[in-house]
Amino acid sequence: MCTTFKLQNSRQLTLSQNYDFYYGHGLIIQNNRGVHKVALCDDLTKDNLYDESLSTPRWVSKYGSISFNQFAREVPTCGMNEAGLSIASMWHDTQRVSKEHTGKSITELQWIQYQLDCYSTVDEVIDNLLDLDLRVEIYPMHYSVCDRKGDSAIIELKSGKLQAFRTFESHACSNAGLEESLAYALKYSGKDSSEISIVEPILDRASKALFMTKEFESSTGTVDAVKNSFDILDAVSLQIGFKALFKWIGKGIPPSQTFWQIVFDINSLSIHFKTKNNRNIRTVKLLDFNYSNSSVIKVLDIEAKYNADVTDKFKEYSRADNDRIVKTSFKPMKDTVPLSEQNDLVKFPELLN
Repeated sequence: MCTTFKLQNSRQLTLSQNYDFYYGHGLIIQNNRGVHKVALCDDLTKDNLYDESLSTPRWVSKYGSISFNQFAREVPTCGMNEAGLSIASMWHDTQRVSKEHTGKSITELQWIQYQLDCYSTVDEVIDNLLDLDLRVEIYPMHYSVCDRKGDSAIIELKSGKLQAFRTFESHACSNAGLEESLAYALKYSGKDSSEISIVEPILDRASKALFMTKEFESSTGTVDAVKNSFDILDAVSLQIGFKALFKWIGKGIPPSQTFWQIVFDINSLSIHFKTKNNRNIRTVKLLDFNYSNSSVIKVLDIEAKYNADVTDKFKEYSRADNDRIVKTSFKPMKDTVPLSEQNDLVKFPELLN
């Protein structure tokens, strides 16, 4: 039930996300510029990584970034680069996806890292949108994208191709397609966001977030966008009661709920976040990292019990960090993602230089 939205006034610009899923572990990861990268594919090995006979996309990262990763390093769920380009993903529940793809394809989460590596503006993302096919390996996704100019877009798969939607008055979306969400929100025309109760779990969340963004935009420029972003995230968060949790115990994958709340403070190149088990707002300052190719990669456990500025709490990355999140994420999916493939994901970042 992820929800994303943009807030903008004369002083501030934010892109925010509720990350709703089955569990809340993860890493916040520094990604360096000048790294030769390759899209994940079945036949990839250390020996053929740079062999042109292997038809898979390759690129060199142009921008450093900070990403939030739950499934593995190099496959984030959201992030911001040093140019201010910010991307947040949402499961797309209305899209039926073909498994067929060309050699120039990239998985739904590595697509996010590719954009953060290569581009600084929404225009650049859209201009190059059809360079790669999107290959869905886990869940079909759609994406909220925003840059430092305030340009934004929702990017979705339509008929097998990525399309960008930019002609909308306010920027808010959940798991339904943007067009469906905007059409549904018309039923609340003339109402305040406080009058919108979340009965339909996906579309009502999108509507409430949309109306709250409009109310922010109509307010004076003195309203704090970061605080308001967290207020909206709280208003549309997905919380599971004790009864639902009790029914789940011992039955495999737990119910989905809001585990991460993330605010990309784009003008200040900072990221603020809260987690389900640590309600303190923590801040990461992108300009305090050294993103040169030779710089040590640093990571932070998103569930660590810190407060306020956590930029200096990052530690040097090790394979064990990646192993932990990969094995935890794919434990409920071990029948479809065998241990050998999980180990490939663990070792994959070490192939890149």
